[in-house]
Amino acid sequence: MVEGSGSGETDGQQGVAGAGDGSSGAGVDPTAVFELLADETRLSIVRELAVERYSNWRWSGKTFAELRRAVGVEDAGNFSYHLEKLRGRLVVKEGDEYYLLNHGLQIVGAVESGRYSDASEVVRGATSYDCPYPDCERALEGIYEDQYFRLRCPDHHRFAATILPPTVAVAHSPDELVEIMTVDTRQEVQRARAGVCPNCWGPVDVALPAEDPTLASQIEPDLPDDALLATFDCRQCGLSFEMPPGACVVDHPAVVAFHHDHGEDIRGRPYVALPFCGIGRAALESEDPVRVRVDVRLDGDALHLWLDGETDVVAYDREANVGEVDRAAE
Repeated sequence: MVEGSGSGETDGQQGVAGAGDGSSGAGVDPTAVFELLADETRLSIVRELAVERYSNWRWSGKTFAELRRAVGVEDAGNFSYHLEKLRGRLVVKEGDEYYLLNHGLQIVGAVESGRYSDASEVVRGATSYDCPYPDCERALEGIYEDQYFRLRCPDHHRFAATILPPTVAVAHSPDELVEIMTVDTRQEVQRARAGVCPNCWGPVDVALPAEDPTLASQIEPDLPDDALLATFDCRQCGLSFEMPPGACVVDHPAVVAFHHDHGEDIRGRPYVALPFCGIGRAALESEDPVRVRVDVRLDGDALHLWLDGETDVVAYDREANVGEVDRAAE
């Protein structure tokens, strides 16, 4: 990252707290930020300064005159009033230029994505992925509605869902949305497994197996309520979700290599297309210490992985020519 890119300091100069802009550096009530951006001129200022920062995330700004011309405000006094309102919260001044802070960039990104201004159109269509139930021949359906993308079987239930902004749905097909959802979900799972909340970046408690899982009864009514699941709970924002243990090993090097050796690329495939990620496909072999086994099978070969109570892979082993296992009983 370029020096000073959003820290409020460049070349040893302080640009936020104590800069004569009325900011104490002690934090700002979030409602104050949203009230600031309720004004069209201030939102335009933040958007213009974001353009400067988006180029390689450079610590780049504009002078008062450059910024006023870009926003299109003729009255210099009125423009100065709005610009000063932003200083210390989203904007800092260093020398003759004004810069947008990093959290301002995130706000602009959310605005440009359409999250706050676009209700979004409904996108619905069949995907290239089949329902994982052995007795079902229906293609999974991708549905985008209310900024939520769901992957479901018309005859069964929802298999996956995630929040996506309207700009994504406008430009992509259902199959492409599945790939985007897969990337987004895997990144969130990786972050949560590292102990960081994918929603607020707060600390996450990870537990395998979950003590009182609810996901199985919600989406797979034919499976027992005590199906083995990992749970992730954020201590800060309260986000909580559960995942089958197999979903925690998808990106492990041994799993990626195992698929590669069998001529398969696992990177863009959703969890629903990977049998070992299904609910009820993992076994609790030990409680003290916790050891949960996940079996990945391809072409008669098997990869066995053992996870501990925090979903970390502590051991794995390959086994050749073990024969095929019926998917319904795997």
